[in-house]
Amino acid sequence: MSYHSPHFNTSEKFPNTDPMSSMEEDCFDRLPDALLLVIFNKVGDAKSLTRCISVSKRFASLVFEADTVFLSIPPRKHNPKADSRSLRRNLFKILISTLIAKPLHFFHRFIADSSDTDRKTVSFYSPKEVLKHFQQAKTMHMELPSDGSMTGLEGNDSLIKWKARFGSEIKNFVILCATSFQKRMQPLSSDDFSENNGEVLTDGHMKLQIARTIYCLLAASARHYLMKQVLEEHHALENIIASDVCKQGRVCMGKDEVAEIRNSMKSMVASTDSSLERTRVPDLSMKLWYVPVLELPENGYIMRGATLAVLRPNDDGQIGNGSKSDLFGFDGEEWEKKAFNEAMREMVKMKKSYLMTMDSF
Repeated sequence: MSYHSPHFNTSEKFPNTDPMSSMEEDCFDRLPDALLLVIFNKVGDAKSLTRCISVSKRFASLVFEADTVFLSIPPRKHNPKADSRSLRRNLFKILISTLIAKPLHFFHRFIADSSDTDRKTVSFYSPKEVLKHFQQAKTMHMELPSDGSMTGLEGNDSLIKWKARFGSEIKNFVILCATSFQKRMQPLSSDDFSENNGEVLTDGHMKLQIARTIYCLLAASARHYLMKQVLEEHHALENIIASDVCKQGRVCMGKDEVAEIRNSMKSMVASTDSSLERTRVPDLSMKLWYVPVLELPENGYIMRGATLAVLRPNDDGQIGNGSKSDLFGFDGEEWEKKAFNEAMREMVKMKKSYLMTMDSF
């Protein structure tokens, strides 16, 4: 018996199993530029996109071509010495000196009493520096800080939601409020239903609703002023939204509204008082619905002191005019949106409503 030792061919090449060699080729290099832009648009967040610049030269060349951008603007740190210059104090000062004395004289004492309380500074960093490189953006969403001051006016369960659509000036404004918004724990009692039989909006509740409305209108006009500044530097924009981190209110401008504001930009710049840092609100007509106790059976919630107000410019001589689609679209969680939509559907069915006008400011 003979034994043959195994023969190894040392010249034969074995496959490379080094894991480091498989990492030499970046998978992103295989993707076309168009697909990378789709990914960047899904990311959206301006700060995250800006960080992508340091990943590679290719990323750096494509990031700023994204056409969808979201920016959350952080608040400035509270400075007690700046209280006299705070936005809330300025808003209430304008409210007292300009608004109350002229169109709503009876409301002066109510606001004057509450304007003396201490308030936190509400200010934020300008988005210009972060957004200036996104010149290709077509859709932009800015999220501003919010102190939630009006939400807790009557307690932690109170509710304020609003939305506004602007062109060169306000197109429509909708605000939904409630002194209490809670999950229904038990069926409504006969006392609740008897309260609804009157459906009377008291003088005090009316004053409170007007205070909410004016405050939110001022917030909306201030956001619109900021949006105009962004539009001046971003010529590709077609849609722009300004909301707040608490999802209390939002200002929207679509393609038609953006085109309108661009056409009137020069005349607006010449006529706008820049010291106000807000857009002028024109004469408005308001239609208001009120329900002392509103049951929402579809979503299992109850609103108390529920009010819905729709405001539009009254230059056409009609009050509460407009599409019902303008009522919907509040910010919030999905369950909140469904509850708000149900509330508005029920309230606009009511025959009784209140009509009033508001002078420009």
